[in-house]
Amino acid sequence: MVSHDGFDAKSRRQQPSGTDATSDAFDELSHADPARSLMMAYFNQLVVDDLAEWDMLANGDIRLRFPTGETFLLAKTVIVRLA
Repeated sequence: MVSHDGFDAKSRRQQPSGTDATSDAFDELSHADPARSLMMAYFNQLVVDDLAEWDMLANGDIRLRFPTGETFLLAKTVIVRLA
């Protein structure tokens, strides 16, 4: 099941401690556009299912990493594959 309301408890545990701004940034990134909201929900579900990890960068972007080595940068207007 996909959570449409932001990070759930499990994905929060994978964030550095004290990052309440992570949820705010997620909401800002995901609620600005319905398509973005859907994609962020899918990414969130990958994290919940332990198929990926993500963390908030200092600039507010999100880095999404998979166990196979793929790494993506989820920026405000673009998704970039880093590795």
